[in-house]
Amino acid sequence: MRVEPRQLKAFLLDAGLVTEKDFEGAQRKAKKTDQKVGDLLVSEGLISQEELIKLKAYILGIPFVNLEKEVISPEILKIIP
Repeated sequence: MRVEPRQLKAFLLDAGLVTEKDFEGAQRKAKKTDQKVGDLLVSEGLISQEELIKLKAYILGIPFVNLEKEVISPEILKIIP
């Protein structure tokens, strides 16, 4: 599943995470460097990686779950490809 740049822009602006000027500048630079605009916003420090992932999950209707602090049983990890 893919999040279209126009969707990303709308949600980023609505959430107040970036300005329209910042997004447009990042979009131009992303096209020149063949990067995804979301990844460029993260690398430029305009949003965090976690903010980008949460926003994409929200747009796609997928729950975001941060497992960084969770202890996952080795038996469970063995069954995940």
